[in-house]
Amino acid sequence: MKEIERKFLLTKMPEIVLQSTICIRQGYISKSRDSVEIRLRQKGDAFFMTFKRGQGLVRDEAEIRINEADFDYLWPLTQGRQVEKHRSQATLEDGLTVEIDEFSGTLAGLFLCEVEFGDETQARTFVPPQWFGADVTEDSRYKNKSLAENGIPEN
Repeated sequence: MKEIERKFLLTKMPEIVLQSTICIRQGYISKSRDSVEIRLRQKGDAFFMTFKRGQGLVRDEAEIRINEADFDYLWPLTQGRQVEKHRSQATLEDGLTVEIDEFSGTLAGLFLCEVEFGDETQARTFVPPQWFGADVTEDSRYKNKSLAENGIPEN
């Protein structure tokens, strides 16, 4: 599967109607120099292992659901490469869904949002709302894996 998304910085949580919010913790088995990203994620009561390859706007992605025992067994392999965040969803005026991440722990104060698209043309022609900040889609420092290993980037 292909993941086509753009990622933006936010200065704060926007004052918009949110449809849902869920707690997420995720950790990375692979290190930043590895070409394939292997991630564990707990999203509420669900557990996943995800494989991602590539950089920027379009990436290969495969996700499988795993059980809690397998997650707990593998979680120690992510030590030093973990993030925790609250993810909220909202619908934009054009009908697209935005996911807004408010990070906690060592990443507290960081807000990012992502919008997924059906194709590259839609992604490239997307005009973000005024409350979106800088487009960091191509900035690898804002990948969750990099944030988990290196913390909040200094500009």
